[in-house]
Amino acid sequence: MNAKNKNMVSIICLTYNQEKYIVKAIESMLMQQTDFEYEIIIHDDASTDSTVNILREYQSKYPEKIRLVLEKQNQYSMGRDTFADLVRNIATGKYIAVCEGDDFWIDDNKLQLQYDAMNEHLKCDMCACTGCTVSEDGEKQISLIRPQETSGVLDVRDVILGGGQFLVTAGLFFRKKMYETMLPFENVFPLDYTMQIKGSLRGGIYYIDKNMAAYRRYAGGSWTNNVLNNDSRLRQQWEREIAMLKQLDADTCGKYSQTIACRLKSYTPFEMQLASHRDEILKELKSAPGKAYIWGRGRRGRSLEAFCAKEGIKIEGICDIINTDIGHKSESGSTIITTDEVLQNADVIFASNRYAYRDLKKSEYQGRLIDFEKYMPWG
Repeated sequence: MNAKNKNMVSIICLTYNQEKYIVKAIESMLMQQTDFEYEIIIHDDASTDSTVNILREYQSKYPEKIRLVLEKQNQYSMGRDTFADLVRNIATGKYIAVCEGDDFWIDDNKLQLQYDAMNEHLKCDMCACTGCTVSEDGEKQISLIRPQETSGVLDVRDVILGGGQFLVTAGLFFRKKMYETMLPFENVFPLDYTMQIKGSLRGGIYYIDKNMAAYRRYAGGSWTNNVLNNDSRLRQQWEREIAMLKQLDADTCGKYSQTIACRLKSYTPFEMQLASHRDEILKELKSAPGKAYIWGRGRRGRSLEAFCAKEGIKIEGICDIINTDIGHKSESGSTIITTDEVLQNADVIFASNRYAYRDLKKSEYQGRLIDFEKYMPWG
C-alpha cells in the first residue's frame, strides 16, 4: 500500500435518485468507530433529483473522508459494471465495505468488527453479518436476514443455495485483492449474488451473527420495485442468473454441480410449485374451515392469492406487516387489511413465507396456521 495512504477500508456506495435516503446512509458510515482510517467513495449514476447536491454538501464538510465519482451519463443503462471498476481503480483500502444509497448501517462498530474478523480468519475473503429488511422510512423492521444463529464460516454450497437474498448486501465486507482476478461467471451477471459466491470460493464467508445492516425493501427505485414486482424483468433476471450459475459450474470444473442443480430449482415459478401440490393443498384446506386470510404480500403471497382465486378458495383479505394500501384491492381482487384485523378475525391464516409463519407461531394468535412455504420451497 502507498505510504501516503492510511485508509485500511474503502466504503463503496452506489446511488441513483436516492435523495430521500442518502443522508441516513452517509450518516451511518460517518458514525463508525474504528481504530483505523477509512474512506467513503460514493458513485452517483447521473441522478436527476437532488442526490448530487446532497453529496456535494457532505463532501464539503468531510473532504478528507468522502470522495465522489459523478457520472454524466447513466452507466447502468449502458451495461457497465461500475462496482468492479471502483474496487480495482478507485478504492485505496485493503478491505472493501458495501452500502448502497438506500441502505444504512445500524451499528457503529460494524466496520471494526468485520475488520477484526478478516484479520483473524485469513482463509476467508469475505465477511458478512446479520441484516434486516425495513420499511421505506427505515423505522420499522420487517424481517431478519440471518442465514444461521451463530457466528462462523458459511460454506460456498450454502451461499450458492441461498441465492442473492441469503445475505444483506449492506453487510458485505471483503478483501480488495478478491477482485485482482475475475472468473468468467462474474462477467455473465455481476450482481450481489455473484459477489457473494466469489467471496465464498476460497474459504467460505465468515459470518457475524449480529444485526448491523438494514435494507429498505420497499424503497422507491429499489430492486424489489423494479424487478421483483415486475414479471417480465424478473424472468430476464432469472435467465441471467441461470446463465451465471451454469458458467460457475464450468469455472469450478463441476465441483459444485449437485449444489448448482439444486439451486436451479429455485427458478421454478411459485405458481408451478403450488400446482404440483394441488391435491395435497386442497385436502389440507378442507380440514381448515372458517374465515381465511393470507399473510404476506410478496411474490409468495401474490402467487398463493392467485392459486386460491383459480381454485375457488375464498379469501377474506390479505395483509402484511408493512400495513400499507389498507382498504385497496390487490391484483387478484382481495381486500388489503391490517394485520390487527387479521389476528382478531381469522379462523385460519395462510402464512405465505417462513418469516410470517415463524412470527405468527410466536404471537398470541390462537387460530389455525398453515405454512405455505412448504408448498413453494424454492425461490
